Amino acid sequence: MMCSYEKSRDAGVSPVVGVMLMLVVTIIIAAVVSAFAGGLGGSQQKTPQASLQIKTGWVVGDDGTISTSNYDISFEHMGGDAIMTKDTQLITYLTLPNGTVVRHVQSPTSSYNCMNLYGSVSCTRAPHVYDNQKYGFPCGNAVTGFQSSAWFGNATWMSGDIARTYQMAYTAELLGLVPDASMYPTPDNIAITAGIDVLKECISNHSQIEVKLLHVPSGKYIIDKKVNLQ
Repeated sequence: MMCSYEKSRDAGVSPVVGVMLMLVVTIIIAAVVSAFAGGLGGSQQKTPQASLQIKTGWVVGDDGTISTSNYDISFEHMGGDAIMTKDTQLITYLTLPNGTVVRHVQSPTSSYNCMNLYGSVSCTRAPHVYDNQKYGFPCGNAVTGFQSSAWFGNATWMSGDIARTYQMAYTAELLGLVPDASMYPTPDNIAITAGIDVLKECISNHSQIEVKLLHVPSGKYIIDKKVNLQ
């Protein structure tokens, strides 16, 4: 009888231990999965939701006169979340008249765009918010360290803001028609002029550009649009 009792007790303990081990393993697996999922959720940043209107065309002065030397690509923030340009890349695909597609990426670390204006070198990183009351004059001198808060990569685009390329050279550089290295620190006028000539040809042919504004932290596009040079 004693041996029979010991056998019965052992048989009862074994299933209990097995169930407890299964519960412990299940709890550990659930904790690991929960921690992993929580880490992913915490690292994923929300993509700003904003409406941006893209326009192309010759610059119109305050007196209504159309410029024949300044060509503009503008990005008007029509509403939605603020866009911190330090977290973005502006990617363009320009289709040339011969069918070649030129890709260019403007990032917060892209080269400065400098030109000889009024006897001195003026710099910016296009597109910049052209609002003197809010930012002051958008151009500065990157060589001396003055970086305007209006520059792409520095500015935060808010509802109502209009970021612009304004100058022909800045527009050509943004579209990849002028090598970045040709713009800073000493402008290469030959390369800039060549890029502007290609830009004029594209304007005459109403070439198409595809514009993508990438929110780098989330890896998603804020805008993805196609427009034609007008």
